[in-house]
Amino acid sequence: MASVYRKPSGIYYLAVTFQNKRIIRSLGTRSYETAKKLIPQIEKQILSELINGTGNRRGGHLSFPALVKRYLSYNNHNWANSTLERYKTLLGNYISSGMPDNPTTKSMTIRVINSCNNWGYKHGSIAKPVRMEGGSKWDTRNRVFADSELKIIFDEVRDEQFNSFVRFAYYTGARSGEIRSISRDNVLEGHWSSGGRPDLDTSS
Repeated sequence: MASVYRKPSGIYYLAVTFQNKRIIRSLGTRSYETAKKLIPQIEKQILSELINGTGNRRGGHLSFPALVKRYLSYNNHNWANSTLERYKTLLGNYISSGMPDNPTTKSMTIRVINSCNNWGYKHGSIAKPVRMEGGSKWDTRNRVFADSELKIIFDEVRDEQFNSFVRFAYYTGARSGEIRSISRDNVLEGHWSSGGRPDLDTSS
């Protein structure tokens, strides 16, 4: 028999009982919709542990919030600081609010959750990883400027140099950092490097 309840913290828990044995496990979310999606997998996992005793083979049974804390504090991920901050944000938002509505952010969150679960399984923190589907689904962003927006881009930027910068970005699709790395001799008439013009004799 299985039952779901929510603790004062807002986190949902699943309790499964079989032959007078009971296991309670955190679902790691405050979202009931997310909890409902996790219940079938977690219930199956708990029943396997109750019937076969498989849970003792791997040792740990950390709740998902506790697993996340251990996962993020692990020192040998070799992550960039930006990666760590992104993972903290995605996992923290998931624990507090459930899955995001934005399809791209949702797919990214699912990939991070699966990575966390896989890490926990390999390190003996959980008996079995719970894999969530949907990590490869995201929206392709197609953005076209309206005429009113193009007027702002081309006509309302008063500073001449910055206007040129904006136009160059629009027409080439180059990113800000890429444009800033281009030297004057690459883009402006009358600015040449020593090898910029094949007919320029610099030997004298």
